Amino acid sequence: MTDYEAEVDPDQPWAEDGTADVTPKPPYPYTTTFGLPLEHRTSSPVIVLKSEYPNGLVIIPYDTPPDHQPADLPMIVSGDDSIAINGEGDHQGWPNGIVARFTG
Repeated sequence: MTDYEAEVDPDQPWAEDGTADVTPKPPYPYTTTFGLPLEHRTSSPVIVLKSEYPNGLVIIPYDTPPDHQPADLPMIVSGDDSIAINGEGDHQGWPNGIVARFTG
C-alpha cells in the first residue's frame, strides 16, 4: 500500500452518501479525475473490499466531515483485494476522510 493525497469534490453535500470526483496529486503518477462512491463511517478500522468497490471508496466520518469543498484527503493505493484502514483510536489518522483506491 502506498500513501498519497487527492482532491475530493463530492457530488452532493458532505453529510450525504453518494459519489465524489477524486483527483490524485503528485507524486501519484496519474492525476486524471475519476469518480468513486462516497460513504460515511463511524470509526476505524475499516476494511474496503475490491469485490464491493472495484475502483475504491471515499470514506467520510459522520462527526468531522471536511469544512470546504473540494477537500484534500489522504489516499491509500493498493493492488491487493482489500485495504485495511486503521486509525489511532477512532479515525484520528484521517479526521476529515480518506480515499481507498484499488489499482490493477
